[in-house]
Amino acid sequence: MLSAKLAKEGEVVILRKNIEKIVQDHAAQAARLRAAKEESEAKQIQMQKEMKEEAERLKTLFTFKQHEIETSTRKSPWSARSKKAPMAPLATPVPLPSQMQKWNQSGAMAGPSRVVQESPTRPRFGEIANNEYTRKPVVETRNLPSGFQPSASPTKSRVTDLRKGKGKASDLNQRGPLQLQFDSGPPPASLPSGGAQPISFQSARDDGYDATAQGDVFMADSNMDVNFGSQDDVEMTNGAQDLQTYANVDEEFEEMEPHRWIVDLHRLVLMHMEPTRRMTTFHTLLGVSPPIGPKSDAYTSACSRILDVLANVPSQEHQAWELAAQTICGALTEMADILAASNHITSLAALFSQLTQITYTLPAPHPYLLVDNATDPEADGVPRILAVICSIIQDHVSKLESHDTDKSELGLLAKESLALLEALCWNTPSDLENRLAFVPRCPSVLSILLDSSRPIWFLFRSTRMLSRFSTRPVLHQSLLSFPDTEVQSQDYTRLPHVERMCSLLIDSSRTSDEVDGIKRHILTFFAMLSEAHPNAHTIIIESQSVIPSIVVYLYGLSAPVWQGDEAIESDPQVASRVIQRMNQTTFLLHHLMFKAGAPLRLRERLECAPRHFNGLVHIFVVTMGRLSFADVPEWVREEDKQDLERVAGLAKDLLELLMDAPQMDAIWATYQEGPDEEMEDDEEVEARRLAANVI
Repeated sequence: MLSAKLAKEGEVVILRKNIEKIVQDHAAQAARLRAAKEESEAKQIQMQKEMKEEAERLKTLFTFKQHEIETSTRKSPWSARSKKAPMAPLATPVPLPSQMQKWNQSGAMAGPSRVVQESPTRPRFGEIANNEYTRKPVVETRNLPSGFQPSASPTKSRVTDLRKGKGKASDLNQRGPLQLQFDSGPPPASLPSGGAQPISFQSARDDGYDATAQGDVFMADSNMDVNFGSQDDVEMTNGAQDLQTYANVDEEFEEMEPHRWIVDLHRLVLMHMEPTRRMTTFHTLLGVSPPIGPKSDAYTSACSRILDVLANVPSQEHQAWELAAQTICGALTEMADILAASNHITSLAALFSQLTQITYTLPAPHPYLLVDNATDPEADGVPRILAVICSIIQDHVSKLESHDTDKSELGLLAKESLALLEALCWNTPSDLENRLAFVPRCPSVLSILLDSSRPIWFLFRSTRMLSRFSTRPVLHQSLLSFPDTEVQSQDYTRLPHVERMCSLLIDSSRTSDEVDGIKRHILTFFAMLSEAHPNAHTIIIESQSVIPSIVVYLYGLSAPVWQGDEAIESDPQVASRVIQRMNQTTFLLHHLMFKAGAPLRLRERLECAPRHFNGLVHIFVVTMGRLSFADVPEWVREEDKQDLERVAGLAKDLLELLMDAPQMDAIWATYQEGPDEEMEDDEEVEARRLAANVI
């Protein structure tokens, strides 16, 4: 009976193993098919994209070809025109008719040539009225001698005048023969005496007269005594150059007027409106009624000062906006202080939103917002607006629960308070940076902002605000120290807000894009402060929780990549984001370890970590071993594989701080699996092979 029972149990075990193997083979085959399908879809999308680009290219090429054909049709080249000529151009300069020589000798009205004999094809015309020459000229295509070109526009003389200027006109009288610009038409009706400007001859619209004029111009008369000037006296023109010059001359550049910031300030104060409200913010503030007393009088006075400034804006748009901004910012800050003391939460949130918009829009409103609190002698050197925000955090934001949304009354106030702090830190001048130190030094402010019981959306904004503060090197001391009124022991290895940040970094109970953003902001906070000052770097690496929490966070990022996670494998974007975050965290850890002259005693830091960091040495070895020696999973995209390969050297440097050469060889052998070991669990293999040498 016993043997039969054992045999049956053995069969069951064998069957289970076979079933598990079949299931694993099926999963692997499904993964391969899924990858092949994704690759095929990607290729198809790429082909469609290339075909679309090719179609766009052909369409563009067709458009250019069509434009080229239309251009050549409208205006044929000179070679095409010369082929239609009934006679070839003359090789020698054409002598001028006597009629043309007499144009410059008198200012009399010019008419058709009288020396031309009348014929059936060339009738003699009478006197031509002056107004006939003012008609719009018609550009004709004729066979002109070499060097002459028909005028394409009656504005050609104006172009030449603009090119040469008045100085050129005075120079023409001194050069001797008049500089002529020949066109294909008859002479104008009248010519100015003195010839101060180049003359453009325009063609008449009468066809019969065109033939007469053409014959007169190109007919050589042996009885005429023509005196030609030098070659430079005749201007050789090019139609394309004239058109280009004309376009360049007529091009005008409008002078930009200086921006009127006072108009923007006027608009921001009067037109600002919260999305959830039906009236403007300033209208809401005017309707607030503080308790009767000194505060009510101060509130009314602040509103009156704003109205006085706004009343003068339309008539004084060009006045300096700094004085108006100083008055308005000071009045709004005073109103915020009164609203905070009166618990007008909704109106105060709208006022903070308005101040945020003013801070982002105006060039430099910080000197008017970060002014000292003149009404409170005890708060000497403390900006009044920062004191108001910190009091709001202590009195109201501390009551924010995890179920509160950013649309609720309390949530809206908390969101706008953090937004205003971000805006004040965003573009603060260097001489005012030290005034921002009041926020982290204010008692319990950082602890309230980083409390894990707050909503996720609030923690996302609070950590982002602190990451902005960390970009200011002047604030490193206040961000890595205890509040001013703390009486407990000054143990910088256990700063309360740093411990809360580390707790948020290793929290794996909540997963979302905002949670990922919270952890990214925390890593940025540590990275920026480590670069701000050597003392800040020392405080960070000597902290009991910073290095351990980064190691645990990095392990949490790498485990799904090598152990298999369907959510990551099925979504390439999520996988890329996880790998990118893994690389950034490894770079940060490597930077913290090797920035100092002598590397940190890593084993001591890991073994002496707080109790909630269990098995930290094993976690570090497994994580760095995977990043250094493990093969990248097949489902990872090529660009992500390259990112992991680049970070392998950094992980190996970190691993060498903890392991010696024989232990490194053992870790390397752990990830060189043979075919017999493919079915074994990764964690069991790592634990068995590392037990003797590491732990």
